[in-house]
Amino acid sequence: MKQVILLHNPKAGDEDHFKSDLMRAIEKEGYRCTYYLIKKDERWKDQIDEADIVVVAGGDGTVRKVVKELFEKGIAKRKATLALLPMGTANNLSKTLLLNKETSFENHVNAWKNGEYQRFDMGTIAYDGNADFFLEGAGYGIFPSLIQTMDKIDLSQLETTDDQLKLALENLYKIIQTAEAHLYTIRADDKTYEDRYLLLEVMNIPSIGPNLTLAPAAQIDDGYLDLVTISEKEREAFALHVKKITKGEATSFDFQTIRAKRFEIRSTNKTIHIDDKCVSTSNGSLTIEVREHILDFLS
Repeated sequence: MKQVILLHNPKAGDEDHFKSDLMRAIEKEGYRCTYYLIKKDERWKDQIDEADIVVVAGGDGTVRKVVKELFEKGIAKRKATLALLPMGTANNLSKTLLLNKETSFENHVNAWKNGEYQRFDMGTIAYDGNADFFLEGAGYGIFPSLIQTMDKIDLSQLETTDDQLKLALENLYKIIQTAEAHLYTIRADDKTYEDRYLLLEVMNIPSIGPNLTLAPAAQIDDGYLDLVTISEKEREAFALHVKKITKGEATSFDFQTIRAKRFEIRSTNKTIHIDDKCVSTSNGSLTIEVREHILDFLS
């Protein structure tokens, strides 16, 4: 009988999911299950290496917290297996893995026995002597500004996650209007590029932030990362693209993408984001690399 550790963030998203319901669904399928409230009970960090499957019931931020612990403990060297029960706001990781948030968690659990293991690459990032990782993306410009803006807003008055996503897109549209273009020098494997951009994102999956697809061709297991840029001359077109998404209108955008295994980036811009957190660097320089097949996701 396989051992499942269930790590639950009940504040993620706009639904109430209860311990007994989650455990019942998992144990019904023949798994042994140990439950932890991830924000209130730190004991899960001592138990996580005993699990055959690490189940994360929460949003993208909760998944990142769990993966960080896996890496700090060195467990990912044996290819940790994760399963997601999407309960957050954007759920970009679940979207990439083709997990439907509207599907009941009972059906998600039932699918594990016949599910496939999806190999998952990861981005690593080095700056100012620090080392970190990202599951979704890291970059400069518009998205660090959006994260800082949304962190100042009380979202508790919004009734649904759709309302939260719409508000984020509305703020993103405003930011695009006034965003400053910075100069970037990019070394992508053996090629060099230089230009001024409003946005520079190194993507590990297709979408980021409020479910905004920036790298539609990105693959989670191809051993490459996709660097996406928006130049000054694309400002108006990109703003219109985001506005149409906010209104639910059909739209498309021709994203300029550079695919590589390693990026060295220098910029006058010293503020970056790594997944959902913002960081200030001393000189705006980063080294980003892909690490292949770090995790397995069960779906």
